[in-house]
Amino acid sequence: MEHLRRYQFLWRFLRPFVRPWLRRKFNYDAEVCTEEGPFLVLCNHNTDWDPLLLACAFPNYMSFVASEHIFRWGFAGKLIVALMAPIARLKGKTAGDTAMTMLRRLRKGVSVAMFAEGNRSFNGLTNEILPATGKLARSSGAKLITYRLDGGYFTSPRWSAGMRRGKMTGRIVGVYSPETLKAMSADEVNALIRRDLAVDAYAVQREVMVPFRGKNLAEHLETVLCRCPRCGKIGTLQSAGDTLACACGFTVRYNEFGFFEGADAPYDNITDWDAAQTAQLIALADAAGDGPIFSDDGMDLKGVFLDSHSEMALGSGRLTLYADRLECCGEVFPLSELSGFSLVQAQTVDFSCGGRYFEITSPQVRCTRKYMTVIDHLKQSH
Repeated sequence: MEHLRRYQFLWRFLRPFVRPWLRRKFNYDAEVCTEEGPFLVLCNHNTDWDPLLLACAFPNYMSFVASEHIFRWGFAGKLIVALMAPIARLKGKTAGDTAMTMLRRLRKGVSVAMFAEGNRSFNGLTNEILPATGKLARSSGAKLITYRLDGGYFTSPRWSAGMRRGKMTGRIVGVYSPETLKAMSADEVNALIRRDLAVDAYAVQREVMVPFRGKNLAEHLETVLCRCPRCGKIGTLQSAGDTLACACGFTVRYNEFGFFEGADAPYDNITDWDAAQTAQLIALADAAGDGPIFSDDGMDLKGVFLDSHSEMALGSGRLTLYADRLECCGEVFPLSELSGFSLVQAQTVDFSCGGRYFEITSPQVRCTRKYMTVIDHLKQSH
């Protein structure tokens, strides 16, 4: 790997300054790893700060796998590339190229870190581990370290417009030798990784009840909770301050412990509410027949070019989901050809279709996640 010494120097130079700052900012306590590299580090993922928080636990340079959209952040993206040399992965593209780059760096003696879910959690539960992760860990020939971050979901909820201060911890869960991994199947390694990184944020919070204080605690909750439990309409919930309300009169309060208060609350937590909402969205999709399942106006469609990490505006207009296709700004995307439909931000999705790569963004605060939920269901049921 080119310029490895520069990256190692920058890592060691900046770490003594960045680590104390992160500890104060997040009230963060990290267990430091003393294992010799190279190794593959897998971690759960809940905040945009997770790469820096994880870096606090490792004295030596690691190469991070990062979503490709970071490379399109202008000056900030160029700075990240210059300082860290991350490995790009488009959330909508096959992970084959990414895996080969990871393996090459590991074989050159560079440790690699990856957030195994590929996405931050919306509901407080660790997402599914990417299917090829176990195979990658076995074939790497490197030691595997699983590292778990707790408290991140309430510190910086995926749906939230802001941060809150509470308590975060980072802990080594497991260290596995190449020999141990070789003796297991890829499915067994995946199960091990899922076990080590599984977090139920609300189950933990019920035990510790740490307050996570901040301003406008409920702001942008409608990006995850899109269906009003009282009137059943989608897209009518709106947040303000610490409340989530609908024009029909429904209202709940989100408190500093992350729980809902109020007589209207169907559940006291997002995990259970989201599970019920998912079932309702799936039922709506199954009953839609050939008609539209749901749609939103004012969406922006872009084409993404991987080689140059650039994008091109394709139009603005209505986004509509049908049982067999997604339509946006005059483009038609058959679900049979669509893959990797994944959120890179609360209101931005990346996906591939027919060998091309696209991004859809909502300039307005609304729930784009509902499309991902239903598309996953439709593709699994056909």
